[in-house]
Amino acid sequence: MDIPKSDFKKGFVKIKINLNDDLWYLDSIIESGDLIKSITLRSLFLDREGKKEKIGKKPMLLTIELEKSEFQKHANTLRLMGKIIEGPDDVQKGSYHTIGVKVGSVLSIYKNEWKQYQIDKLRKAQTKVPEVLIVLTDMNQAIFGRLKRSGLEIISEIRNPHSIHEEEKLLEFYKKVASEINKLSTDMKKIILAGPGFAKEHVQKIIQNKFSEIKNKLIIDSVSSATKSGINEIFKRGTLDKVIKESEIVKESQIIQNFFTHLNKDDGLVLYGLKEIEEADNTGAIEILLVSEEKIREKQIEELAKSVEKKKGQVEIISSIHELGEQFCRMGGLGAILRFRIY
Repeated sequence: MDIPKSDFKKGFVKIKINLNDDLWYLDSIIESGDLIKSITLRSLFLDREGKKEKIGKKPMLLTIELEKSEFQKHANTLRLMGKIIEGPDDVQKGSYHTIGVKVGSVLSIYKNEWKQYQIDKLRKAQTKVPEVLIVLTDMNQAIFGRLKRSGLEIISEIRNPHSIHEEEKLLEFYKKVASEINKLSTDMKKIILAGPGFAKEHVQKIIQNKFSEIKNKLIIDSVSSATKSGINEIFKRGTLDKVIKESEIVKESQIIQNFFTHLNKDDGLVLYGLKEIEEADNTGAIEILLVSEEKIREKQIEELAKSVEKKKGQVEIISSIHELGEQFCRMGGLGAILRFRIY
């Protein structure tokens, strides 16, 4: 995402969408009541015998007051819906329009007030994150994921249909995993190949012999299972830190892991539950407020976040796109790491 112009004090920012990931970021910072200005296609109609007949579409510069957004992941499009408040003279003000935002779109956003977490999200969206392929394999299955700025995307899974005792068939499975890695690694900067046992080493050997052009991208690691929970182990162990330190999902995972570590120790340095957290905020004890993407849009939570920021606390918006984030959201989506104990 590029931000060619911004004046957050005046409530304005202009952005250009460069990646599909940027749509996820945009959807997380816009809200009902925002004004969105962009060149968009508007349907044209002609009155014929008292009936309106659609005759095509025309590009025009419109400003809408946003009422709702809809992220269509399959089409890589963010649909922004609302009433038109500004446009050409022949466009009826107050009528509804949907702006389709895709890669290449340029739009301006106007807010009455930009919240600090929204500004932080935009700044993170400008970070360049190299593509990382994560592959977990054992003798029975392999799972392939791609680390993106917004989180981890599971690309595909392969299962070994044969018995693990059939050595010849097992070798076929390893070759299939290696071929899939080669196919998916075209634009990848690094490939993390991990799993329990020696399956990963067998796949590594095939890659070294058959796909030598990608062997230098490989990072080998051990985890307890070739599943999504194994990917979570990679986040915890810091393997990804060696690959890309600025990735938001790594930072999120570290913060949530820190939260759960204190929670398990029962050392009084974390809280969850709105009432307890509000009491902690009154004392200035909150160092980091963790809030799920869903809850941050609630008015009471927004006010809490602003109060924490005024006291020099940090607000982290947690996505459920990775396992630790999902676990945090299941327990209510609201937590706090404290500077000092209050109970």
